[in-house]
Amino acid sequence: MKARLFWIGVGVVATVVVVRRGQRLAARYTPATMAAAAGARAVDAADAAGVRLMHGARGFAGDFRAARAAREAELMASLLSDGAGGTHDLDDLRRRTGR
Repeated sequence: MKARLFWIGVGVVATVVVVRRGQRLAARYTPATMAAAAGARAVDAADAAGVRLMHGARGFAGDFRAARAAREAELMASLLSDGAGGTHDLDDLRRRTGR
């Protein structure tokens, strides 16, 4: 059991060392202009994704409101029906229930 934990620890340390040295090596051989351009493209892509997300959220909210209103109307019609095909007046129903 101790030997397994030892080798897991060795693997973790080796992975951290390799990743950090790889990052330093990549930073050393990446020209500053390429890094800046990549950063600008990343920012533009993030902005575009944010705009798409905002439009999607607004569309979802509109669809949700419409579905909620339709369901509310359906439930109100169900509550106001008298079972024989007729309907009750909402004010009359409120007067009878005391609300």
